[in-house]
Amino acid sequence: MKKEILRLYLIASSGSFKNPLEDLETAFKSGVTCFQLREKGSDIKTGEDLKDFALEIKSLCRQYGVAFIINDDVKLAEEIEADGIHIGQDDMDPDMLPAYFNDKIIGLSVGNVAELESSSLDRVSYLGIGPVFSTLSKDDAGDAIGTDGLKEVAKRTKLPTAAIGGITEQNYKSCLENGADGVCVISAITQSDNIEQTVTALLQ
Repeated sequence: MKKEILRLYLIASSGSFKNPLEDLETAFKSGVTCFQLREKGSDIKTGEDLKDFALEIKSLCRQYGVAFIINDDVKLAEEIEADGIHIGQDDMDPDMLPAYFNDKIIGLSVGNVAELESSSLDRVSYLGIGPVFSTLSKDDAGDAIGTDGLKEVAKRTKLPTAAIGGITEQNYKSCLENGADGVCVISAITQSDNIEQTVTALLQ
């Protein structure tokens, strides 16, 4: 995959925005390069509601040239023909993914060098490295590894990398300067009062 896809990677659920489709369109139109639907936590969509929502997002992604990734839901990713899937260290082994994903994007979360070295990477397209900074967006994110930790993992892989965890307009450049090809953001965009302005700032 082209590493440019990871440059500004938005992660959100159906409950992340007041007006999900409208706000996502604003984010995509403003320059987000990749979107991951991570439908976890309370007050989430399930079943046909989730599938319909995902298909609407897919349509927007196609319209604006944004890669569409599903978090840890193989069935949904296959059903809606998403561009790929992202899995964590405690999710399915990448080697166990169905053949559908052979030509799709497969992302894997790694938090340190030990996780990197113990992971099966033959089918992995990119790595999400973090949490780089402290974050409240993910309950089980673990301790922040800092930009030094990011750098240590990034320099040990040839795969494209995206930094994740507590990334803001103020600190994103330090991630790009320490080995990341792009940054994953959640609250920096989902809680922004001006999504277009925030996206533009994160792309500077």
